[in-house]
Amino acid sequence: MTINSIIFDWDGTLGKTLHLWVAGYHRGMENQGHTFSDAEIVRDFFYEHDKGQEKFPHIDFSRLVNDAYAHLHEELPKLELYEAADETLAKLTEKGTELALVTSSPREILFRGMGAHNLEKYFSSIIAGDEAKVHKPHPAPFIKTMENTGMRAHDTLIIGDAGTDIVAGKAAGMKTCVFAPEENLLFHSPENLAAAGADFMIEKLMELVELV
Repeated sequence: MTINSIIFDWDGTLGKTLHLWVAGYHRGMENQGHTFSDAEIVRDFFYEHDKGQEKFPHIDFSRLVNDAYAHLHEELPKLELYEAADETLAKLTEKGTELALVTSSPREILFRGMGAHNLEKYFSSIIAGDEAKVHKPHPAPFIKTMENTGMRAHDTLIIGDAGTDIVAGKAAGMKTCVFAPEENLLFHSPENLAAAGADFMIEKLMELVELV
C-alpha cells in the first residue's frame, strides 16, 4: 500500500489540548465551589453538554464553559505536543509526504497553540472548524482538503484520536489510522476506538514514518 499524503487531526493528535480543557473545567468548577474528577468531567461535561446540564442543574454551564475557554486561551502558548510530534512532521516532509490538517477547533484557537511550535509550516492545507460548513464525522472537510491540494483518496491516510476521524476518513474513501497513546485513555476507550474499524492503530506518532 502506498501512502503519499496524510491528513492530521489537531486536538488529541498533535496538541494536548484535551488536557487543557480538562484543567479549564476544573478551574470553572472551583469558581463555582464544585469538585469533580477528571473522569467525571470528561463523561458528563466534555462531549454531551445537554445531558450534563440536565444532570447538574445547579451548575451555571455558560459560566463554566467561559471559564474553561479562558483557561485554554491563557495556556495555549505553552501547549505541550505529543511525543515527537514536530520530529514526525519533519521526517514525513523530508520523505516527500504531503501533509494537511483538519480540525473542529476555530482557527484562532488552533493557531494560538500551533503557532507556539511553528507547526503550520508543514501543512499544504489547513481547514479549521469555523471554516467548514459541516464537521467530522462528515467527510466534507477531507473532500475539501483534496480539492485544495490535489490529494487523492486512495493514497491518503487520515490520522486522529477519535472515532469521528475514522468514520469521516472512511466515508471519504481514505485509509485511516487511530492515534491511541496511553495519555488519551481518559478521553477514548480502546474498545470504542477498535470498533471504529481503522486500518491502523498507533501509540506513538513516529510510527507513521514507517507506514509511508
